[in-house]
Amino acid sequence: MAVKKGVYRGLTAQERAAERRARLLEATLEVWGREGGPPVTMTRICQQAQLTERYFYEQFANLEEALEEVLKSIYDEIVEVTAAALEQTSGDPADRARIGIAAFLDVFVKDPRKGRVAMILAPGRAELRERRQEMLRSLSSFAAMEAGELYGEEAEPGSRGELAGILFVGGLSELVAGWIEGTLDTEPAELVDAATRAFTRLAHR
Repeated sequence: MAVKKGVYRGLTAQERAAERRARLLEATLEVWGREGGPPVTMTRICQQAQLTERYFYEQFANLEEALEEVLKSIYDEIVEVTAAALEQTSGDPADRARIGIAAFLDVFVKDPRKGRVAMILAPGRAELRERRQEMLRSLSSFAAMEAGELYGEEAEPGSRGELAGILFVGGLSELVAGWIEGTLDTEPAELVDAATRAFTRLAHR
């Protein structure tokens, strides 16, 4: 039986490369985000993924690129699950906002590694600071856009809406970071309540 060129164990070269990339990204999240672990390095990522360094450099130019990719995937997931939750709900704006915020927080409840990476560890890496600020600003714009969808003409307009989004996302980030670090004695439900109150007060006139 003829074997298709480039196919090994039923996978093409492109599929094998994609599988290795997924393993490396999962390993990066694990090494970087696990609680009490050693500092994240390219060598530790490769050991976790059970791949040689050659395969790491096949996918990423350096460690910073791998970390940035993981960080971006977390922020993309936050936007995706929050938007989906809002689209699937109805009711008054405060109730819908509560459901969206709960979906946001649930990303970190289900996988605490993502919370540690996005809210605690990434801010401490100078090489990621600018990129993280861009992601937070994008998240703030998303919050302002959703406020417009929820409140219509009553939403804060233009730059005032953008500023409200920045205030909301910045405050929420601090709350979540304190909860993850254990410096805030609170529970996810209380965080959702506090964030919902803040959003409803900031988002509309």
